[in-house]
Amino acid sequence: MSRHTRRALTLLAALPAAAAAQQPRALPAAEASWDEPFSLVSGVRELSNGRLVVADGRDKLLQLVDLKAGSATKIGREGSGPGEFNLPFRLFALAADTTLLFDPGNSRYLIIGPDGKPGKDFRIETPAPAGRAGAAGGPVRIGVSMARAADARGRLYYETPGISIGPDNRPVPADSAAILRWDRATQRTDTMAWVKLPKNNVQTSGGQGNFNVRIGGSNPLQARDEWTVFPDGRLAIARANPYRVEFIATNGTRTTGPALPHTPIRITDADKKEEEATQRALANTGLRMMVTEGPNGRQMSASIGGGRGQTPDLPPITDWPETKPPFRQGLASVWARPNGELWVRRTERAGAKGALYDVIDAKGAVKNQVRVPDGLTLVGFGSGTAYTTKADEDDLLTLQRHRVP
Repeated sequence: MSRHTRRALTLLAALPAAAAAQQPRALPAAEASWDEPFSLVSGVRELSNGRLVVADGRDKLLQLVDLKAGSATKIGREGSGPGEFNLPFRLFALAADTTLLFDPGNSRYLIIGPDGKPGKDFRIETPAPAGRAGAAGGPVRIGVSMARAADARGRLYYETPGISIGPDNRPVPADSAAILRWDRATQRTDTMAWVKLPKNNVQTSGGQGNFNVRIGGSNPLQARDEWTVFPDGRLAIARANPYRVEFIATNGTRTTGPALPHTPIRITDADKKEEEATQRALANTGLRMMVTEGPNGRQMSASIGGGRGQTPDLPPITDWPETKPPFRQGLASVWARPNGELWVRRTERAGAKGALYDVIDAKGAVKNQVRVPDGLTLVGFGSGTAYTTKADEDDLLTLQRHRVP
């Protein structure tokens, strides 16, 4: 056998090992769980002592859960008075084990102390940012500002609705939205960045003074940018075209990572059928907010869409693109771990089991991939931990904790 032949065989022998090294890691098995079922885990916040603040938006329940002791204590109660909530929806981790609850039912935020006791509440009222190219006027503010993220200093980050008012005073869908940072201490709002929105993300009808707006009505497989924030205030934006991650430090310094591997997946009839089923399931857990303007001023209401076991009647999905975007849309598509990793949920072919995440480092490179097993839903991260829910045959949820490196 010649030297060149031996070298070729050596290279070929190394290929299986290299390919295996690129295989996604499985999320480690759960090492603890809370077996008292939830109807909808809308928020999880891990405290430094390992206890959890857990919000169930459907059952309107807020609890301090101790997985080690197997005990739970209710936090606050339903209502609109001091220390009360109407709809516990999202939880944000602030410094010193303080937690912030977003309560769209009362259009406000509720502060929860390290001991699990409810404290003061507040609302956000901020001016809209300047207009953006592609829209005839400045963006519209609709209802209470719902934060998508918070940092350890208590600053809140949210996205403006992708809608502007045109020259005829009718609502006009915009092609981008601003990421705003609101500082409760200074009452100052800064525009951190702009993100690309999908086509037909906002659907409108009516005219001046009386129009209906539906946000998020685009095809769920249209490409859009997604974003989140790390505890230190670093903003991470997953750009869809091309697929890469941009980081913006608190001082405004930008770091753009390399273009990341992405092979477009052509959408088939099987993909369409699977996506329609996914959207029906999501409709049962999404937040619905209604804002009306009338003689008595602005009135708001909020609810969790659908109900357990129901099959909502949704309009047919149209405007299918030819291929899937590199990652999924939605609040749960990007996660900022406390250790500095960014997890981005990838799109896959119809029939894929579980959920695949790119694990991206501070330079924007993919370190590895992790697959969350089929039947589990990622709902949050802690210090060296990940939290998932597992549904039973009645769609009741068990909360689980996984140790992750």
